[in-house]
Amino acid sequence: MTTSYPDHEKFMRRAIEMSRRGSLEYSTGGVFGAVLVKDGKIVSEGMNRVVASHDPTWHAEMETIRLACITLQTFKLPGCTLYTSAEPCPMCMATCYWAGIEQVFYAATVEDAFQY
Repeated sequence: MTTSYPDHEKFMRRAIEMSRRGSLEYSTGGVFGAVLVKDGKIVSEGMNRVVASHDPTWHAEMETIRLACITLQTFKLPGCTLYTSAEPCPMCMATCYWAGIEQVFYAATVEDAFQY
């Protein structure tokens, strides 16, 4: 399925909104949010919870992928697209690979994200 530009913008805006919620409203971690989409619908979304959970692996992308796997009852996510507020770290990109996520879009580079 090809996703149109307006859909990309909508999903990216939601990922950015999740990053704001996590960092400003809940103070759960850094300014990172993510959304996983399949067939044009949001399957899961997440925010960084490293600080709140005392878990260095609880990145927004990891939370989003975990929730998608639970929701879809599978550890493989072909046909899915991940939208993140910032460029995924190596751990998160490796998880995307192992889960079979086909596309990853991010709003900011890691360098840009660390300014906030």
